[in-house]
Amino acid sequence: MATLEQLSAALVKADAAGNAADAKAFADAIRQMKSTAPTAPSEWDVTAGPRIGMPAVTPEPTMTQRAWQAARPYVAPLVEGAGAIGGGLIGGGAGTLVAPGVGTATGAVAGAGLGYGIGKELMNLGDVNLGGQAPRQGAARITEPLSNIVEGATYEAGGRAIGPALGWAASKIADIRQIPLQKAATIAKATLGNDLPTVLNNLRNASPNASVAELTAGVQNPAWQSLISKSLERDPAAVQMLRKMALTDEATATNALAKLAGGSTATATRAVGETAKSNLNAITTPLREGALKRANLGQYVADEAALRQANDLAVAASTGGKIDPVQFATQATGAAKALQSVGIKPLEGAPLADKIAAISNNPEFAANDLIKGSTQEVANAIKQWTGNGGVIDANALEAIRKNAVNAAIAKLRPGADATSQRNLAASVMSKIKPMIDSAIEGAGGTGWRDYLTTHSKGMAQIAEKKLTGEALNLWKTNKDAFVKLVQGESPDAVEKILGPGKYDIAKEVADNTLSVLQEQAQKHLTKLSVKAQASEGGTALATVLDQQVSKFKLPSLLNFWSTVSNKGLEDLERRIGKSTMKSLTEAMKTPEGATKLLETLPATERNRVINLLSNPSQWKAGTAASTGVTVKNALAPEPVQSQNALAP
Repeated sequence: MATLEQLSAALVKADAAGNAADAKAFADAIRQMKSTAPTAPSEWDVTAGPRIGMPAVTPEPTMTQRAWQAARPYVAPLVEGAGAIGGGLIGGGAGTLVAPGVGTATGAVAGAGLGYGIGKELMNLGDVNLGGQAPRQGAARITEPLSNIVEGATYEAGGRAIGPALGWAASKIADIRQIPLQKAATIAKATLGNDLPTVLNNLRNASPNASVAELTAGVQNPAWQSLISKSLERDPAAVQMLRKMALTDEATATNALAKLAGGSTATATRAVGETAKSNLNAITTPLREGALKRANLGQYVADEAALRQANDLAVAASTGGKIDPVQFATQATGAAKALQSVGIKPLEGAPLADKIAAISNNPEFAANDLIKGSTQEVANAIKQWTGNGGVIDANALEAIRKNAVNAAIAKLRPGADATSQRNLAASVMSKIKPMIDSAIEGAGGTGWRDYLTTHSKGMAQIAEKKLTGEALNLWKTNKDAFVKLVQGESPDAVEKILGPGKYDIAKEVADNTLSVLQEQAQKHLTKLSVKAQASEGGTALATVLDQQVSKFKLPSLLNFWSTVSNKGLEDLERRIGKSTMKSLTEAMKTPEGATKLLETLPATERNRVINLLSNPSQWKAGTAASTGVTVKNALAPEPVQSQNALAP
């Protein structure tokens, strides 16, 4: 088996003879031999292993070494790839001057190899002088540089095409350009942690113009919200975009609430309410007046009968005639029966007054001065307005129904506020009103309860408009109060507008009205949540950055320790780089951008795709494969069947 020195000599000869294929084979054999042979520790290498009688010593890397180790994975591809491209272009140009065609190709291959080799040597110098690596010893000082040059020159079996080499180098530089995006994706995913699937689902199903922060506020991830906030606030265009979105949201919410209230201003909503009342009265007044007139028919007929009888008596007296008392009584009874047969009878006041006064005799209301005082006030008013014939006018009874209890409450509770007095009156009237309403309908006032129902529904709709008008006003002036109103935290305000006992907004307003109110309240709460999370997430985001940035960032050799120890978020851009911040900023502007960022393949997975695409066997017509030239990427993994001529 050939020794290392023999292989090195053969490599030099093959390269001098221009035999690229053999040179590559010798270089591969040298690398294989070096990778399997034990390496003797040098006298100055303290990491090589224990010496006889001495324990192994592994010193901590210096500040410079740490900086180099952090940067090397990203610097090496750029240096090597740029060297290959630059060398190939220069070499190709020089070869063209000597011999166009063949000279161009040969010069390009040689130049690419030399450029790549120079790049590799530059990185080796960095490893030795900055990274603490031991310098080459013995024949390796010659063989490895030559091997690197040959490796760079043999991107094509036979060394006749620079295209694959340029493609490979370009992919290396593309890797460099992908670093900011990879950094941004890694940082974003690190802030989300286990919330990543939920956030992605929310973003994928979102409107294109929706806010990323608001869409994902529900996951309650302060670090993520802080990252969004810091990413967007650095960009004037993003700040302007957020401002426009906020104004649009405000206008949309105001318009939705104004539609409910019937106007966009307090004056407009009040005018709508007045118009609605006028329209309601126009509908219900004929119903009310008709029912009261029918209730008074019994009194009118009785009055007519009494007048007729009086006339008959007067005529009989003037003519000396006699009136049969029995006939007279029978005549009156017949008239009453005729009225009753069609549902009309006099509206008698005394029985009704006695029935109402008896309410306070119920043991349930013992010592309840409000019930006793109010029922007595109503009973007295009914008796006062009952005529000599025992009949009360239906219009007077309606007025007593509206006013008597309120007057009694004002006397009994003079210190109570208007709302309290109204609620007390409503409580008492709930026991008195049914008796009065039954008396009116029983006297022939058909349609009275229909009038009450129609009027009540209409007033409820007007009250709902008034309530939504108040909600609109709160939205403009005090959004927190608006939310409290919608969430049922302001029952007194609701009851003041809707009426006694109607304090639960969720029950009293229409479902479609409530849904609009709740939607706007939730939007406001979401904005508050975003703001709070972004504020609270500063420390968590700083922790994520400390954990993630160190994997990417090349620290300055002059201010390494100050950079690492700086925890402030105000220097976020300096810590992770302008390009990375730009990637984050652009991503956070739209749900689609954020989705693409979070779905970015890790570097290892993306490199697998690049390697697959760079495989010559996958190239389509028009590329090297169609020219009959067999192209092979020398840096790609070797196939299972080794191509090393020295392999067993």
